[in-house]
Amino acid sequence: MSSPAIRLDGRPAGRPGGRNCQAASQTVRLAALLSLCLLLSGCFFAKKPEIILTSEPSIDRAFDILSDIPEGRQLLRFLNKNPIRFEYANTPGVCHKFSLKTGKIYLPKEYKNSDALLALALARAAYIYRLYVMSGLEGLISEEEELGALYQARIGLETGLTNKDFERNRFAGELRSDFCTYIMEGSKSAALSARTAALSSQPDCQRPLDTLQAQRVWLEKTRDAINDDTFFQLLYDRDLQKVHKGVMTDSEAMKNDAAIRAMPMYEIYRYQRSFYDKQSDIFGRIEKLYRDELKNDEAWRLANQPAIENARKEFSACNLPE
Repeated sequence: MSSPAIRLDGRPAGRPGGRNCQAASQTVRLAALLSLCLLLSGCFFAKKPEIILTSEPSIDRAFDILSDIPEGRQLLRFLNKNPIRFEYANTPGVCHKFSLKTGKIYLPKEYKNSDALLALALARAAYIYRLYVMSGLEGLISEEEELGALYQARIGLETGLTNKDFERNRFAGELRSDFCTYIMEGSKSAALSARTAALSSQPDCQRPLDTLQAQRVWLEKTRDAINDDTFFQLLYDRDLQKVHKGVMTDSEAMKNDAAIRAMPMYEIYRYQRSFYDKQSDIFGRIEKLYRDELKNDEAWRLANQPAIENARKEFSACNLPE
């Protein structure tokens, strides 16, 4: 039997490499712990995925214009929280068009060569989308177009729009008229003009739109019609209006009608009551939004009178016959 190894200082030698092994093991554990911490911190501080609102460089430039003004920045914050895609329309009509089911808004490509005018069209469409989301309405109404026209004019004033911006584009007549009405005749005239356009028959622009009052009358009819087949017909007629505006297909309308008619009667009663209550809440919400936005516009005009006066000088020939 061999005797234990003796160190030079006279003490027995420990197990070969004992302390070195322990030190190495601790180093490995520390390195692993550090790597884990770095990985976790990297995940914690990683940037959120960038919100892409468009693939069109010209529309992107219009967003840049909006980001430089107070009203525009507020709208962009909303869009980043509630994103939707903006593209150019391939159908006739110098107007915005909504495909809310597919998450897209189409802008008139006629403004593609003018960043300033495109920013106006983009602002109005995005603002109407904001009202749609905040209210919970199933479709668009003329009141949203009214508020959109006022917002669009404020954007034009904040961006320092000039007469030359309109003169460079031969499709800008309606935009120019809306802007001139706002600065020369005031908000009430501008809203009335927008309402008239929204209620006119323009299938290429998904018009005419409903008014909130017309929708309220229709809703009251659904409450009174549960005891006969007119309840089903009222719902179907509303879907057919969407078909005519191009926001729903015939097959979707027929599918909706068949699904409701197939319900047991007790479920139909419950559906009718919940439908009425839900729509009433939504209408109350949009009415409050409408009042609040009109107050915001009034306050903005009071705070920006110098800008309005300067614009009146710039557009002194506004809406005059050529």
